[in-house]
Amino acid sequence: MKMPLSGIRVLDLCIILAGPTCGRTLAEYGAEVIKIDSWLRPPSDRQLSDVGRGKRSICLDITKSEGLEVFLRLVDTADVVLGGFRKGVAERLGIGYEQLRERKPDIVYLAINAFGQDGDWSNRPGYEQNAQAATGVQVRNGGRGEKPIHSPYTFNDYGTGLMGAYAVMLALLHRRRTGRGQFVHTSLAQTGSTFSSPFLIDHEGYERNEAEGLDARGSNALNGLYEATDGWFVIADADWDTLTNITAFKHLSARDEFATDALRSRNDAALCDALGAVFRARTVADWLNDLRAGGIDAARNDGIDRILNDDYPREHGLIVNEDVAGLGQVTHAGVAPRLSKTQPMLGTTPTFGEDTEAVLLELGYEVEEIDSLRTVGVIPPLG
Repeated sequence: MKMPLSGIRVLDLCIILAGPTCGRTLAEYGAEVIKIDSWLRPPSDRQLSDVGRGKRSICLDITKSEGLEVFLRLVDTADVVLGGFRKGVAERLGIGYEQLRERKPDIVYLAINAFGQDGDWSNRPGYEQNAQAATGVQVRNGGRGEKPIHSPYTFNDYGTGLMGAYAVMLALLHRRRTGRGQFVHTSLAQTGSTFSSPFLIDHEGYERNEAEGLDARGSNALNGLYEATDGWFVIADADWDTLTNITAFKHLSARDEFATDALRSRNDAALCDALGAVFRARTVADWLNDLRAGGIDAARNDGIDRILNDDYPREHGLIVNEDVAGLGQVTHAGVAPRLSKTQPMLGTTPTFGEDTEAVLLELGYEVEEIDSLRTVGVIPPLG
């Protein structure tokens, strides 16, 4: 089956998570992605088996003139270049968009960094937690007036990679229609702002009262987390009449302070306490059975260990296993978006640099020239 991005060649110069996530996503939908790393800076095994999947891996030092020439010859064969540099760094290396566009006018060039390509912050280095700090995430996690809390989830990194893949595919669509490439960019802070969009809404008379901080368990009593005898679960936007039709909650419908939507909103904390007292009397499984049977959406709060051993995500390709050289069997996430006609292609994990010589031979380099590149340190020595 022909994949949506079949025939597209991508050069991935990015490190850590955001840019490599973009490259992995493009590979999952058929692009040939060549991951280019300095052989002196190998990624961790975890990074390689996570965001290196589905790529060809080559080691190349583009700071040397001979390495830059190899890269430029690769550009001649490519459709997309992914860069993860602070503003101005790519240009100093001789691989900025305008420099590559002179050589390959239809190239699509994605730039990813921490704080974007515009303004005073564009030259700042930064990682996931910097972007969280700059976009209000850590203050919301800790709560207004409390200590900021770093989120343990790298949603800006992965989100920026997905945003980048989205932008690249739009640029490729534009190129197919017009024949013209273009420069596209995104950043961790831009992603953080996008994820924060409901909290950035403001207008005259708006009262900021979003749930936040360590004690936040939901937006209101009918949309939040509750503790049972053996764990936690969540109810999502429960309808009051539907909930109080369930035997365990019928008594709450008779309480005057909960008689209307307005009163329930005004007495939300009391309602939360009343529901909590009921929920603490039985197990999660009992409540899930009764709530779902009664028409209330509810789900268990599962930990990673339980998720990894659950049959459902494995049966649906959300959790997969792969045998990786040197690591044995590795468990990792599958591909989330699904297309009915062109299913994604879950790539395998390459060995770091394993495709270096093959790619050079494809570019027309002779064996003697490849040996010379090893001698000057552009590619790693044998063994």
